[in-house]
Amino acid sequence: MNKKLSVKDLINVGLFTVLIFIFTFIGGMIGFIPVLMPIVPFVGGLLAGPVSMLFATKIKTRGMLFIEQMIIAILFVVMGHGPWMLLTAFIGGMLGEMLLKKGGYCSVKYSRLAFTVATLSGIGNWLPIFFARDKYIEQMLQMGYGQEYAANMMSVLPNWSLAPITLLGMFGTYLGCTLGIVILKKHFVKAGMTKEV
Repeated sequence: MNKKLSVKDLINVGLFTVLIFIFTFIGGMIGFIPVLMPIVPFVGGLLAGPVSMLFATKIKTRGMLFIEQMIIAILFVVMGHGPWMLLTAFIGGMLGEMLLKKGGYCSVKYSRLAFTVATLSGIGNWLPIFFARDKYIEQMLQMGYGQEYAANMMSVLPNWSLAPITLLGMFGTYLGCTLGIVILKKHFVKAGMTKEV
């Protein structure tokens, strides 16, 4: 493991942050159909998983995953999703970094777990729905979504559904990373990564 971030590391962080954000955002687009909102994290994780594992082959320095998670959180905040993701991205990014370190930055198994756990970052985007529901609906109406859309969306997001949605998102990321492991086998060999520590 390299101790300090190099210019090359920062370029890789920037490139893969953009790619992971794009795939996550594409997955989120199914949320325009309100009844599909509960599976948004699953689809986003499934799509971003293979790119995340390609990113894993470039991570040889502490902090790369954390920076990626924080930049994505900032992008969501700028897009109007509220500040909560900054906190959850900090937590998810730190937990992911701990798992990468445990795998010595060369374990496919721990890299997959790191990105799966880092999915917790996205909880911040969902917190207002469950803890400031009335205000969230009011904001939706102000943005022009309409009463029917808001009602349909909230009907599939009962108060108890935050934990299942979060777990579903982690499962989608795990599956996406697993797919990435299959597709990118040669990249892991080239990067000197092993499936076991």
